[in-house]
Amino acid sequence: MSDNHDSVASSITFQLVKLGQLANSRLADLLAPLGLRPRHCGLLELLRDGPMAQLDLANGLGVAPSVIVDMIDELQDIGAVDRVRGTVDRRRQFIDLTAHGRTLARRAATAARELDADLLGDLDTEQCARLRSGLGRAARQHRANQSNVTVR
Repeated sequence: MSDNHDSVASSITFQLVKLGQLANSRLADLLAPLGLRPRHCGLLELLRDGPMAQLDLANGLGVAPSVIVDMIDELQDIGAVDRVRGTVDRRRQFIDLTAHGRTLARRAATAARELDADLLGDLDTEQCARLRSGLGRAARQHRANQSNVTVR
């Protein structure tokens, strides 16, 4: 790729997309033996602090409620989560990590850290920290902008 700043290929967006495709594919390969897919990782992360309602999980991940139901079904099939009826409102379902789910979440985090090291091996510790910080800041800003969008 050239260093021409007028090209799409030199844009940060394009480079993030290309690296993201590679990272997603490689992470999928690492997670497959665990019965997980990359899309499950965000849900497992949200549940680390305790049970959450399905709708709160959908909102937290920025996906449609129907998508979260599919993800929960997949995780329930491998014994990673349980559905629990609310005690106040029995129509409301909460999702909780099982002991196996907690183990899977730890193993997925280990796989992701190993992939970080492999993909970013040419960066030193400070560069990795700045990249993580910058990407985190951009993601938080994007989420904040998305939550302020008015649908007409």
